[in-house]
Amino acid sequence: PQHDLHMESVSYIELRDLARTAAICGGQEALSYFRRDDVAVEIKDDESPVTIADRNAEQAIRKLILDRYPNDGWLGEETGTAEGSSGRTWICDPIDGTKNFINGIPLWTTLVACEIDNQIVASAVSVPGIGDVYDAALGHGARRNEEAIQVRQRAGLDECLLCFESRDWFAKNGLADVFDYMRDNTYLQRGLCDAYAHMLIASGCADIMVEPSLSIWDIAAPSLIVTEAGGRFSDLSGEPSIRSNNAVCTNGAVHDVVLELIRSKGVTI
Repeated sequence: PQHDLHMESVSYIELRDLARTAAICGGQEALSYFRRDDVAVEIKDDESPVTIADRNAEQAIRKLILDRYPNDGWLGEETGTAEGSSGRTWICDPIDGTKNFINGIPLWTTLVACEIDNQIVASAVSVPGIGDVYDAALGHGARRNEEAIQVRQRAGLDECLLCFESRDWFAKNGLADVFDYMRDNTYLQRGLCDAYAHMLIASGCADIMVEPSLSIWDIAAPSLIVTEAGGRFSDLSGEPSIRSNNAVCTNGAVHDVVLELIRSKGVTI
């Protein structure tokens, strides 16, 4: 589609600030349902859970962004795809970690990213249950609560903190051997929610997160924050694609070690 001229006048910083505002807005909407006994859980066709909190949070985010830029495109987990004419597309997951949300665990996140020409240029990750907000703009670094953050440099597996969702998720995707090796050869291991684990890497609290299976809205926002913090993001084959349905995020120093481990275990990508 033809791009409208307005796109060029919007800076990545402005887009980051809108992503941040939208992620906070959607996160607060979801938080209003958190730990309530009257929130019904439905199971979608892909067997993932969804609640009214997911749907209302995404609607709030979508309205805020498209009221500001009505010609922008949209890709949301709950509301689907809408083509735009501006050259920008917003990618949203209103509650990443719905199972945590349902179980009253505060490590769930609200994700908002802006993509131009197949590149994420601005994003935000809100963690409403603990009050943290992470964001980034391409070329401008990453922040937590508006303070600059950076990955830490730990180059050996034996120095690293490994984050993961569950061993079962690795096993279902042919990566059980990879998980077992990393579990046995890293300094510390923590099972956490997806995007929050990536934020721990970006802020220098953890070092490795491998996701055997995910959707574009799960990784679009976290990928930019990790890379702008000095870390590295790729798919399992090493390509920096948010459309491969899997992801590896690290502090950067240990990334090639993790990719080689995946290759050496005979994983077919």
